[in-house]
Amino acid sequence: MDRAALAASPYANDDLLPTTLDERRWSRWNIAALWIGMSACVPTYMLGSSLIASGMTWWQALLTIAAGNAVVLVPMILNGHAGTKYGVPFPVLLRAPFGILGANVPALLRGLVACGWFGIQTWIGGHALYALTRVIVPAVGNAPTIGWLGLNVWELVSFLAFWALNVWIAWSGTERIRWLEAWGAPMLLAIGLALLAWTFTSPGGLGNALSFSQQFSKPSLIVTDHEVQLTSLMDDSGPRASEFRLAAAPTADAARAAMGDAEWTPYTGEVMPLTPVAAGGVVAAQLRDASGVVSPTLTGRATAAGGQLSFWLLFLPGLTAMVGFWATLSLNIPDFTRYARSQADQTWGQILGLPTTMTLFAFIGIAATCAAALQFKDVLVVEAAPWDPVVLLSRFDAPVVVIVSMAALAVATLTTNIAANVVAPAIGFSNIAPRWISFRVGALITGVIGILIMPWKLIASTQGYIFTWLIGYSALLGPVAGIMIADYWIVRRQRLDISSLFSEDGAYWYGDGWRWATVAILALAVAPNVPGFLAAAGWVSGDKIPTVFHSIYTYAWFVGFAVAFVSYLVLGSFRQSNFAAETPSAA
Repeated sequence: MDRAALAASPYANDDLLPTTLDERRWSRWNIAALWIGMSACVPTYMLGSSLIASGMTWWQALLTIAAGNAVVLVPMILNGHAGTKYGVPFPVLLRAPFGILGANVPALLRGLVACGWFGIQTWIGGHALYALTRVIVPAVGNAPTIGWLGLNVWELVSFLAFWALNVWIAWSGTERIRWLEAWGAPMLLAIGLALLAWTFTSPGGLGNALSFSQQFSKPSLIVTDHEVQLTSLMDDSGPRASEFRLAAAPTADAARAAMGDAEWTPYTGEVMPLTPVAAGGVVAAQLRDASGVVSPTLTGRATAAGGQLSFWLLFLPGLTAMVGFWATLSLNIPDFTRYARSQADQTWGQILGLPTTMTLFAFIGIAATCAAALQFKDVLVVEAAPWDPVVLLSRFDAPVVVIVSMAALAVATLTTNIAANVVAPAIGFSNIAPRWISFRVGALITGVIGILIMPWKLIASTQGYIFTWLIGYSALLGPVAGIMIADYWIVRRQRLDISSLFSEDGAYWYGDGWRWATVAILALAVAPNVPGFLAAAGWVSGDKIPTVFHSIYTYAWFVGFAVAFVSYLVLGSFRQSNFAAETPSAA
């Protein structure tokens, strides 16, 4: 391989060229530490909340998370193989199936999703800094609010400060990232285990806390055409709420406004008849305890009464969402495995680091939240359970505990954000114009987009988080994974011509730089999930979408992967002559 000749290509720069032997210094511990650093984060901690809120028990939620990570580990290792063998990043590997220019389409799909995640993680880390600042200087909580943003001044300052830290580390390059992950991983494990140990101090211990999670499996307010069921959390002394008030109106805003004039009524825990609202109307409700603590405002739209969903109806969309959580990294994992010493290092590093850490930290999130709900008696309804660890840890009385834990959460978010959400888009943007956009410039572009999407609004809803965000982008990325695996493992049998990946005269130019048949396969594989996504996002009324498309969307990643995988194999069987001329190239 003539590296100087490759470097002369207009489709190459230092960040896209194959790694040298000297650059391949990542051991299996470095790969495992990478996954520990990426998995030990606030979204992982909160995964269980989304599943339990949908109706699962704690162990069903944990089983779903573990199963999803076992599934996504397979494409992770398969795609990682190409990075280790040839030393090139994800966008360059896409040039073989899509064409040198066509590769920009899937690379940008992956990159834009990462920009969304970058914004979310930066917001979480910034919020941890804000909570830390409030412990040290309580007055910052009284800062004026910027109306159109919905944030106070210090929330915005904390967000931008954490954003700048992320961009600075990304600017420093992959060696700084490797150092951050190697040092951050042990600390994150220690903090997680310390939080798990704290759960044993809750009344009745960990077992009682996990049993308490059963109360989280349904909302506190259920409204049908004829009745209202309003449920307060229960402990040994009975319902925590002693009074309630509610109001009904055609819209949620009107119901909230009307509730201000409603009278407080003794709470008995019984089902209440509903007379002032018709089907489709909205009920707003609040509960309060004897000491005057008031719950968040709950709202529910009147619907026909329905039974509880079975586990399997909950498991399948949950599994798709869990696969979607790392569907991003399952594509661009070559961006990291290109630095691995060997295939054994990249394979075992991922096996040891990914499923174990994800399952452990999700369990810690479930256990700690349940323990907190038991200990904090002012948590009156399940909607107020402190699933967000920033909220949970900020409630501790000891300032030292809060300071240390918030700093740890900031580091946890940093290690995830840099590796998972900056590297892929930075290299993807670089692939568009290698001579003009370096990895560093790509990282800056990622950062700017991460601010513009206003991430605090993106994760305002757990239902939106799972069914719109996680499943939605898995419908885009599953097809890319299907094409990559079919192309590299079956059609080309792990053989790539490195020089052709950077040349207009090579086998991967396909006439105009685009392999349009592959782009068509990508569109074909995404198409079945579009109607279900439109309904889940609320852009089209669900009753206007045929039932079959709702069912397909439940399996979004799997459907997209299967359609793309099979279609690409059919394409490969007709175009075998294109592949036969390619010869293996040394890594």
